[in-house]
Amino acid sequence: MAWEGALSSIEVPLENLQNCKDNLRPIFAAAPYLFDCAHTHLSWFDSALTRPVGDTIASILSETEGAASLDLDELGLRAHLRQLKAKMALISAVAEIVGASTAKDTTEWLALFADKSLDAALDFLVTNRFAELGVELDPAFSAARQSGLTVLALGKHGGLELNYSSDIDVVTFYDLTRSPIADNPRVGRIYEKLVRDLAAIMQERDENGYVFRTDLRLRPDPGSTPVAISTGAALAYYESRGQNWERAAWIKARPCAGDIEAGELFLKELAPFIWRKHLDFATIGDIKTIKRQINTAKNVAGRTVLGHNVKLGSGGIREIEFFAQVQQLIAGGRDPLLRTRATCDTLNALAATNWISADVAHGLIDRYWFLRSVENRVQMLNDEQTHVLPDTDQQLEPIVALLPFDDVETFKTAYRECLDAVVEHYGDLFIDDEEDGELDNLVFTGSDDDPSTWTKLSEIGFQDPSEAIRTIKRWHYGGYAATRADKARQTLTALIPSLLRNISNARNADEALRHFDFFISKLPAGVQLFALLHSNQRLQQVLIDFMAAAPRMTDAILRRVHIVDGLIDPAFYDEVPSAQTIDTRAQEFLGEARSYEDLIDRARIFGQEQIFLISAGLVAGTLNAEAAAKQYSALAEILLNWVFEAVRQEFERKYGQVPGAQVALLAFGKMASREMNAQSDLDFILIYDAPEGSDASDGEKQLATSHYFIRLTQRLVAAISAPTAEGVLYETDMRLRPSGNAGPLATSLRGFSRYQREDAWTWEHMALSRARVVLADGDLDARINNEIASILSSPRDRQKLVTDVREMRQRLLEERPPKSVWDIKLANGGLIDLEFIAQFGQLAHGQKIAAPQVPPIEVFQALEKAKLIEDAARLIETHALYNTVLQLTAACQNETVKVDNWGDGFVELLTRTTNFPSLDMLQDELAQRQENSALRFDQFVK
Repeated sequence: MAWEGALSSIEVPLENLQNCKDNLRPIFAAAPYLFDCAHTHLSWFDSALTRPVGDTIASILSETEGAASLDLDELGLRAHLRQLKAKMALISAVAEIVGASTAKDTTEWLALFADKSLDAALDFLVTNRFAELGVELDPAFSAARQSGLTVLALGKHGGLELNYSSDIDVVTFYDLTRSPIADNPRVGRIYEKLVRDLAAIMQERDENGYVFRTDLRLRPDPGSTPVAISTGAALAYYESRGQNWERAAWIKARPCAGDIEAGELFLKELAPFIWRKHLDFATIGDIKTIKRQINTAKNVAGRTVLGHNVKLGSGGIREIEFFAQVQQLIAGGRDPLLRTRATCDTLNALAATNWISADVAHGLIDRYWFLRSVENRVQMLNDEQTHVLPDTDQQLEPIVALLPFDDVETFKTAYRECLDAVVEHYGDLFIDDEEDGELDNLVFTGSDDDPSTWTKLSEIGFQDPSEAIRTIKRWHYGGYAATRADKARQTLTALIPSLLRNISNARNADEALRHFDFFISKLPAGVQLFALLHSNQRLQQVLIDFMAAAPRMTDAILRRVHIVDGLIDPAFYDEVPSAQTIDTRAQEFLGEARSYEDLIDRARIFGQEQIFLISAGLVAGTLNAEAAAKQYSALAEILLNWVFEAVRQEFERKYGQVPGAQVALLAFGKMASREMNAQSDLDFILIYDAPEGSDASDGEKQLATSHYFIRLTQRLVAAISAPTAEGVLYETDMRLRPSGNAGPLATSLRGFSRYQREDAWTWEHMALSRARVVLADGDLDARINNEIASILSSPRDRQKLVTDVREMRQRLLEERPPKSVWDIKLANGGLIDLEFIAQFGQLAHGQKIAAPQVPPIEVFQALEKAKLIEDAARLIETHALYNTVLQLTAACQNETVKVDNWGDGFVELLTRTTNFPSLDMLQDELAQRQENSALRFDQFVK
């Protein structure tokens, strides 16, 4: 045989090969390419068999890395790299076949070899070309690293997953801010020539073979651009013309050769293109189209084993990659954990973030590497870039001989089971349009109602099928702005079967359809939302519920469709986020802001979405009113901190700092007591403390200290409440600052203390009783808290306090009379009465109860413990009921007290959440509790 002949032709016996020849014979009999590599490098191969395969690979990579430093001309470098490639191909293949390594090892080793080959070749080319140009480089660093030219690996090369006989997809850009030849008028031509020469070194065949086939066509607009363009031109292209398939291509990108730092900077700039701020479900349609185009172009067969395309066929490698990449593209902009390069890393990340189950991830990972091992064996035979299994069992035998299967039939069974499992998971992601067969044939065209459609709609619960048909015809005919675009109508048509099924499950299908029709009629555009709904059945049901119960939330979606992004996150259904979780999400999203303006917009996007999410949890029942209040408040505090720090940094660029000064934000009202709702504004003041002698700021433009902090506060208020393209973050209320609207926007700690002790009204001390520092430099928070505690515990004229509190309550009743018992806050005996009881208790009995700056519930408990009131539980229960009603109405209704505008869906939600059989009974209970609370106020405040 050829193998024995090769061994016998060697004059010096190769003991290791002789000992292994029986194990190697079937490998080389099946794979002519591996035999040729071994025959060419017999002595080296014999020596390699004595060492661990990892050491041999490391040695090859080290030799490749040092190739540019050898005294070689270009022909010598080409020969050297090709010989190293043959050794890498031989040892990695044999190790994988005999089980000394895995397919994962092989793909990573080949990718790393590609990196080092590219870098060595580019280093050689740059050294010589820049020397010709008279450019001096630092000899302490490689020429390639100093070139300003970065080579970026895409696809499997980028993910360190290169198949055995793969080409490499690379893109090259030059960074003019880092280039030593930026001033050369021919800079573009020079880099273009370098890249063409680099590709030639890598892929031209000679007597030693080739290194890697090199594909440069994934660059921007390859038909009309040179092989190397500037990073600025590339970014401009992607920002203005980049497509979804290009986003998918850049997921795995990494700098692999040349100026690595330039590549990393470019990828950082490109990140917003790859990773969108919003969930992008319209991407699914584009990805499905790409997959269909590949199948058509390659004439990909079905799931028969013989002739199956391991990479592109049904159930093949590409479907696992698409399964991972599509979910990355959809959610990676929101969750940095999903921004992984390797397919299996992505599957694990999807499981870790609950987008898929751990079982699905592990199953797909196992099948991915099984298919990759089959793909490798197909290519090992003749070093051909093929992915297609042979058409006969006989032709399949050499491939099976390189796999751990006893015979062809056993392999075919395992292979078919693998394909079936992949198809099942892939199908779960890309839901077929024919999913709801019985509703798929409904007809909504023509002038007359289709009889079978009318009957089917009646059967599934519509009382007026004719009106339902007219409604859907209106959509089809582009009767609304949201349905005028062809793509919107196409997506909506595909959505209708599942949408009708979900609407029919509502308590009143006709009413639910009317709500949805009204919603569409107000929607400015429909493509993104229709695509999102088509891809997520659960979201359809949630949205239908919102339309029935929460018109305010529906309006929020109309204003900004992407506000529903968070509902797609599996975590919404599986866990109640803590303040720490919200803070982590804020860091991930806001931390990616590229400018001050971007952060201000991102804060609005994040804030609106999180308020919507908290409201959705309240409606869905995953959050109770108390938890929702804490989450709204935590969100506000987190965003206030982020925005303030951004404002301060931006402000200091121009005006500098006041030396030694400290700043704090003191919150009042619902934010301070952590009782905010979906419609709460922010009540806070800015307090500063500057040492003696710090009379002005030290910036380019100096401001007097007091003026400095007033201007800083103005900037903060504008950053929070000024409308931008993304709307308003919060409305702000600064009236609780010293002297109210007549006073300065910022106050010094000394001025605050003096005002509170000498000039403040009783109502201002009442507001101070639950004030809380939410941001502070150094120890300023402790000093403010100590000052507040001292003020609240100061001796008071009790009778004056009683008179002031009662007069204030009476004035509120007269100036802002409650509209009904549903005016929870202002009603006689409503929420304000409970708060006044608590605040009076803090001021009148501060030293006894020792409960400054705490919410009303804690004050009630402290008052009862001090035997100052009885039955605190009744007050706490009443407060909880008020809070529940207030939280739900604020989340769901635009006008919280207009009961006549409440739909059946909201009434059902409200009575279910408060555990009352009917709205009338809940109203009676509220009236009784308000009467009792008014009585408790009169009894206590005296």
